[in-house]
Amino acid sequence: MGAQRGGSGYSEDASRLLQRCTRLIRVSHTFFWAATPTCSNGVGDGGVEDGDASEELPAELRNARAIGPLLLSPEGLQGLVDAGELTPEEAAALLGTGLPPSQYTYVLMEWVGLHAMSGISDGTLRGGNGFEDNLLRRLTELRAQYFNIGDYAAGRMPLAYVQLVQVLVDSLVFLSPFALYPELGSLSVFATGLLTLFFKGLLELSKSFLDPFGNEGYPGQNIRVDVLVSELNFGSGSRWTKAGALLPDSH
Repeated sequence: MGAQRGGSGYSEDASRLLQRCTRLIRVSHTFFWAATPTCSNGVGDGGVEDGDASEELPAELRNARAIGPLLLSPEGLQGLVDAGELTPEEAAALLGTGLPPSQYTYVLMEWVGLHAMSGISDGTLRGGNGFEDNLLRRLTELRAQYFNIGDYAAGRMPLAYVQLVQVLVDSLVFLSPFALYPELGSLSVFATGLLTLFFKGLLELSKSFLDPFGNEGYPGQNIRVDVLVSELNFGSGSRWTKAGALLPDSH
């Protein structure tokens, strides 16, 4: 909404700025998940969970932890250049920072902020102090959310507690038929099955919450990282920029 307009659409400079910033924020988001260990990225699992399994998938990509390091490597950056997601200058600048690949996402976020501030100073982005303050605040909040995801994944409950709950649930399921039979008789068969279904099911669901990216062998209800990336690509890459590309004349 703050992009400079020419007629009913964006001006040429504003259009270039919007394309550059949306491209960088998309790649930044992709780099964040590439640096986050996950088995639910649509590539590491061979597409099995999505029903898109392919026998032609290279063996190195079938390793759940391989796709991130490959994408963040110099060869991966060159692949993004070939795909038009990075310019050769941007790829060279990322390597020239000397920062580890896990920090590339924050480098791109800072570039977005710098491009936006430059656009505000030369009039390509229109708005006052409140516009600039809100824009930088959103970038800061996005960075904070990235940090929170890593904190949530690292600061989990102790493993001993998980093992204790597993023993308690197994003991309850094992002893339930002996405890229920004197009271319910033959109905204890149905009651035992119901208890087993609920308690074991809830236990498996809680394990997925404990391991939301499937890194420790609980692939049942994982966060689909490939879906997160595709949703952002649609939102920032087409939805918002195209929504403001044409403004009908109100007269």
